[in-house]
Amino acid sequence: MAENPKDLVGWAVVHQYFRIDRARWRGLPEAERAAAIEEFTARLRQAGGEEGLQFVPMAAVAKADFGYMAMHPELRPLQQLGQQLAATAFGSCLTPVYSFLSMSEVSEYMLTADDWKQQLVAEQKLDPASAEFAKSLAAFEQRMAHNAEARIHPQLPADMPLVCFYPMSKARGDKHNWYALPFETRKKLMGGHGTTGRKFAGRVLQLITSCTGLDDWEWGVTLFARDLKSIRDVVYEMRFDEGSALYGLFGEFYVGMRIEPSELQQALQL
Repeated sequence: MAENPKDLVGWAVVHQYFRIDRARWRGLPEAERAAAIEEFTARLRQAGGEEGLQFVPMAAVAKADFGYMAMHPELRPLQQLGQQLAATAFGSCLTPVYSFLSMSEVSEYMLTADDWKQQLVAEQKLDPASAEFAKSLAAFEQRMAHNAEARIHPQLPADMPLVCFYPMSKARGDKHNWYALPFETRKKLMGGHGTTGRKFAGRVLQLITSCTGLDDWEWGVTLFARDLKSIRDVVYEMRFDEGSALYGLFGEFYVGMRIEPSELQQALQL
C-alpha cells in the first residue's frame, strides 16, 4: 500500500435532525410560506451541487421531521451549511432534536499484511517463497488498499433511499471493559463482527465514523438500504456477536427517507 491507512486523514461528517414548529409555520402568511419553501429548496439544490460536499437530505420518520447527513474533506463547509439552512425562513421554523459530529476513519482492527501472511502459511499451507503466496499477498494488499480508501474517503450510495443512523460506544464497566482487553482479543472480536456484516453486502452499506473527542459517543453508524427489513436484520444479527453482546452500547436510532429538493413540500406536508 502506498500509504499507511492510519496516516490517512478522514472527512468531517455531520448528522442533523429537526422537528418542524408547525404552529410557527402555519402562523406565517401563505405567500411567505411559499417563498420560504422556494428559498429552502434552492439552498438544498445548491448544497447538492457543491463540489466536494456529499449531502443527503431526508424526510425523517418517528423522532424527527427533517434531517440531513453531510460530508466534506473540510469542517468549515459543514459549519457554514448548517448556518445557511438555519438562516432561511423555513429554517427558523426548525427545532433541532439531535445532532452528531464525527469523521471517517480506517479501523485499527483491519487485517494487516503480516496477518495475511500468517493465514497463508497456517491455514492454506503455502510456501512463503512460492509464486502462489506472492500472488495471494499482492491481491490482499490491493483489496485492503481499496477497503481503506472506501472507509476514509467514502462515496455515499445514490441508489439506497433508506438511511438509519445511531451512535455507539464500547462498555467500560467493572465486569465488561472493552479497553481492558488485549488488542489481539479485540481484533479477533471485531473480525467476527465484520464477518457478520459482510453477509449483508448488496443489501446494506454501512459507514462507521469516529467521534471520540468530538461527540458524546465513540462511533456513529450510518446504514443505507432499500428496505426496512434489511436494516432490522443486520442490526439484529450483529448484536449476537460477542463484541456487541457483551461490549456494545447503543444510542437512539434515527431513520429517514432520502428526498430530492423538489420533493420537500410534499414529503414534509408544508
